[in-house]
Amino acid sequence: MVKKLVKFVKVPKIKDDGFLCFAQNPDQIPFEIKRVYYITSPVAGLPRGKHAHKKTRQVLFCLKGKVRMVLNNGRKKSEIVLSSPEKGIMIEPKTWHEMLDMNENTVLLVLASKRYDPKDYIRNYDEFLRIARTHT
Repeated sequence: MVKKLVKFVKVPKIKDDGFLCFAQNPDQIPFEIKRVYYITSPVAGLPRGKHAHKKTRQVLFCLKGKVRMVLNNGRKKSEIVLSSPEKGIMIEPKTWHEMLDMNENTVLLVLASKRYDPKDYIRNYDEFLRIARTHT
């Protein structure tokens, strides 16, 4: 059975004096969150990501602006645009991901299942393809 490459995560959006969006485990985030980080003020046009993780699962939300996500599991490639704070995507381990078309106003929030570990990263695309194709 082939797993779906793009898995969307929709979080509640409550109208108050503005909007409040929230995500909690296990309702919207199917893992215990071990790390939260965000990217702000990216250099316009500079690609980000360009790696995969061996074990880490992530959920990404574009809180402001937009980002074009390119995902690849070694067999299938997909592109989607995130531009709404209540709609995110799940990135499973061994999924190559690139963030493109961000501008200086973009804010990207990432919730991760693991703490930062440089050994968890696959930064070489050919190595990623070798690993992905032998483990899927």
